[in-house]
Amino acid sequence: MIAILKNRRGPFYLITTFFAILFFAVFASSLAIVFSLFLIAVLVLYPVLLDWFSRLYGQEDIADELHFAKTKDGWNIALHRHIPPIPNPELAPVIVVHGIATNKYVIDLDKRHSLPYYLKLRGYEVFAVSLRGAGSSYHESRGGYEDFTFDDLVKYDVPAIISKVLSLTESKRVNWVGHSMGAMIFYSYLGITSKPEKEKIASFVSLGGPGNLNHLGLSLIGLLSRFPRARKVLDLKFGASMLAPLAGEIYTPIDQILYNPKAIRPRIVKKVMKNAVENISEGLIEQFMSWIETKKMSSLNGFYNYIDLQKEITVPSLFIAGANDAIATPDTVRSVYERAGTKVKKFHVISKEEGASDDYGHGCLILAEKAEDDVFPKVETFLREYGTSKKQGWFLRLKRKFKQNIRT
Repeated sequence: MIAILKNRRGPFYLITTFFAILFFAVFASSLAIVFSLFLIAVLVLYPVLLDWFSRLYGQEDIADELHFAKTKDGWNIALHRHIPPIPNPELAPVIVVHGIATNKYVIDLDKRHSLPYYLKLRGYEVFAVSLRGAGSSYHESRGGYEDFTFDDLVKYDVPAIISKVLSLTESKRVNWVGHSMGAMIFYSYLGITSKPEKEKIASFVSLGGPGNLNHLGLSLIGLLSRFPRARKVLDLKFGASMLAPLAGEIYTPIDQILYNPKAIRPRIVKKVMKNAVENISEGLIEQFMSWIETKKMSSLNGFYNYIDLQKEITVPSLFIAGANDAIATPDTVRSVYERAGTKVKKFHVISKEEGASDDYGHGCLILAEKAEDDVFPKVETFLREYGTSKKQGWFLRLKRKFKQNIRT
């Protein structure tokens, strides 16, 4: 009892502690009120500020042409075509696809932050895609936006994109590079498609494509599954555009999930918020949330287990993960690498330990200032070796690689 009494503070300390807590409570509340009033002001003035935001953070399309791939269910998928100044006929065209809640600008923002542009300058013909419901893609009836699912992307978008690119380029084969969900839909496509269709794929690159969503249950994304009404009323595209001036200046838990702020400049985050963020269709988010809650990745009809089907990845494949990626952790990307049935597969983690400029987060794989040094060369080297327009045996690949080494 004496020891307890000795540790107790006197009345003075209790009073000062009370006022300190009260001060911080009022201070925090005041900041919250001021921030709320600021957001309300921005919301009210948004029509006036829109032109200013567009001039500050808008981005023109750096692609050379725009084409559309028509799906069997009426969508026209936007294909932004990059034509190389000096084409290399030995290289198959490359399709680059974005992830969930974004459009083609997240993978093809500007000349400094664009894997398609980087590949274009090295002789590849490249198509930066906006999947259904994103970017310039549109439905013939202008409806159906809320109904599509992950299954629809796999069943309709992927084959339509491949068919259109083959037709435009008169090539026999294509390469597919997917970031995040752009890789996930291709995992699943390779799992359900026929062998003749697989033969049209020269190679595949996954940039932060998670093999499952089990690890997202405790994240902010996972918490959305507990608030179904909020998911239906949130307008991500409008909200992101409105908050673009603040993006990259205030580092939040959401930012921590999406990217490493040490690797991406604030201005690039602003441009992405203004140009690249899209709303998520209700059907797609419901399917994702079901996978998070059940820890199973099945098609809606129950015919396919997309995780089991990853063993059907039989084309040359490169898997790249960010060491600091909370959405596609190195472990979940590695799980696909290990499950894939292809004889030719490689796995890299972009980290300081492996010689990169920083430990990369999810968005860093395509938007980091040093992505041209840390990530893009790995993709290009793999495509140059395996992403050829004609299928080559091991001897021809070895001969070709020997010639390249002599040039360098």
